[in-house]
Amino acid sequence: MTTTNNIVAHVSGASKVYKTGDTEIIALQPTSMEVRRGELLLIIGPSGSGKTTLLSLLGCVIYPTQGVVNINGTDTTRLNSKQMADLRLKNIGFVFQSFNLVAPLTAEENVMMPLRLQGVPEKEARERAHAVIERVGMSDRRKQLPKQLSGGQQQRIAIARALVTEPTLMLCDEPTAALDVKSVGIVMEELREIADSGRALAVVTHDMRLRHYAHRIIEVENGIAREVSEEELLSHHH
Repeated sequence: MTTTNNIVAHVSGASKVYKTGDTEIIALQPTSMEVRRGELLLIIGPSGSGKTTLLSLLGCVIYPTQGVVNINGTDTTRLNSKQMADLRLKNIGFVFQSFNLVAPLTAEENVMMPLRLQGVPEKEARERAHAVIERVGMSDRRKQLPKQLSGGQQQRIAIARALVTEPTLMLCDEPTAALDVKSVGIVMEELREIADSGRALAVVTHDMRLRHYAHRIIEVENGIAREVSEEELLSHHH
């Protein structure tokens, strides 16, 4: 399965160091990892461990201090900030803890928004939005405003918005943190199904309960990221 065309994101010896005055803060030690099509990769670790830094590198939001981040065959370290933004818009779908839906827009309009940014014609944008809203089981809610939806429903709309651009890579930052237990299950099942259908998905979390949904797990601690089995992960937390 790990033929190179299955690898969507490849991080090679990438680290992130922040300098303030004379102090160096190592947010992430040199890390090598990959995200593949058809898998849900769980990036797990406590707050401040470096997992958000790793997500930001994968999401082309920051540049590594050293090493290379390769997205879809492009070495991002060679891009300027405009090219980076372009790559992000075309290749990466983001899902956040706080949903980040635009309040005055309906669910459907929220989902159409990234397509509008890409200049997709209205009719096609609406059709594609309908398809992904149906995909996450929210068709009956598409005319509602975010405030009329529960947290779990808002997150499913946010997932649809990330999916609508058909990104090569979906990045989810603590997507279940604001949800009740029942919604956590629904949202994670949804994400797992999306991964099973061939997308590359990385989910950043501190929540150990999400491990069941993962194909692979990367544990991040004190800025060091490494792949672990579910058994190893559990043994570190007992």
